[in-house]
This record gives sequence, C-alpha cells and structure tokens, in this order.
Amino acid sequence: MKMKKTIIMMAIAIATATAAFAQGAKELAKQQRELNEINMKLLNAKPSKDAKKQEKELKKAGWMVSAGGKTIAKQITEAQLLGEELMADEAGNPTKRYILRSAQSVAGTYNAGMATARANAQVELAAMLETKVAAAMETKIDNQQTSSISANTVEKFHERAKSIVDAALTNTYTVLSIYRTTQQNNFEVQIQVAFDKKELAARLKRNLQKQLEQEGDDDLNDIVDQVMRGEF
Repeated sequence: MKMKKTIIMMAIAIATATAAFAQGAKELAKQQRELNEINMKLLNAKPSKDAKKQEKELKKAGWMVSAGGKTIAKQITEAQLLGEELMADEAGNPTKRYILRSAQSVAGTYNAGMATARANAQVELAAMLETKVAAAMETKIDNQQTSSISANTVEKFHERAKSIVDAALTNTYTVLSIYRTTQQNNFEVQIQVAFDKKELAARLKRNLQKQLEQEGDDDLNDIVDQVMRGEF
C-alpha cells in the first residue's frame, strides 16, 4: 500500500513537472514569434521624415556610422518603432514593451567607446530599477499587513541589489550607434539601447526569488509587475 502511494505521488510530480515544462515551452515559443514579428517590422521599416531630418542635423555636427552600419536615419526609425511597441501587462492593459536608454562616451577607440557607453546606459537603468523596486517594497509593507515583504526583505534586497539587477540586464539591443572624432583624435560615441521589459521582468522575478530566498513569492512578482508598468 505504501509503495502504491509512493508511485502515485511520483506520477503526480512527474505530470506536474511535465505540464510546467510544456507551459514554459509554449510561452517561449510565443515570445519568439513576437520577437520575430518585431524584427520583421524593423527590417521592413523605411526611414521616417523626422528621422531623415535628425540624420541631416547629426551629420552636420560630424556624426557618422561605422563602416557597413545602418544609416543614421534607419537606426533612428528603428528606435522610434521600438519606443512605440506595446505589450499587455499582467492586468491585460497596454504598456510600452521596451525601455530605451541613451548614453555617450569618449575613448581612444570606437569599440572602447561603445563598451563604456553601453555600460553607462546599463548602470543608469540598474540604479533606477533598484530605487523603484525598493520603493515598491516599502509601499507594500505600509499598505498590506499580510504581505510576505518585510523590512528584512528590503534590507536583504539592498545588500544584493547589484547582483539581482545586473543579472537581469544582460540582454540588450543596440538600436543606435554613431560616432565622431574629437580634436584629440579620440572617438566620441553615442548609443541608444533597448531593454525588453517582458524578458527583463521574467529575469528580475527569478533573481529576486532566488537571491531573497523566497521562491514562488507572489508578492515579489507583484512588485516587479508594478515597477514594469511605471515610466522609465
């Protein structure tokens, strides 16, 4: 009897794991289709009138693209499209899908300037996310006595915020990359990068639950959803 019960429990566990895997695979396939549609939209987009105007002004100021790169107008148009791309949040309401961040850097080489500018954009967004998540935690503590979020949770988050947030920002898409040379023969690089909020939210939820040792915590998930609905 005991053996039969054990077998039944194992079967239930396997069935649950299989269902979760199938659901995860289905969600990944859906997300890939969405990204393919977005990429196709960017590929087929023709430079907008506004983008051409900006390109003219930037070129006049000495800005250019690297050899073989997309034209400035094309890059600006793609940035505009990503900025307008919408998705449904957890409540089913429309919200912007991408967070766009711009940064500049001056370095001895183009590649070094690119790397520094990308790092600057990431640091800026990481600091903003840390502030927003901490503030959302404090609000939940004040407004919901039954919440699993406590002062200890907030303290632990601040201690581990860098690793939690940085690990969630590893996947970025550079939508604009231009440069010009300075009088000192250095490279002044200007970039704009896009962060996919849907992917960012999923990574942030996993990292928060793991680092704060609160696996499957709905309160933490709610905090991330709340932050992603806000302005960046």
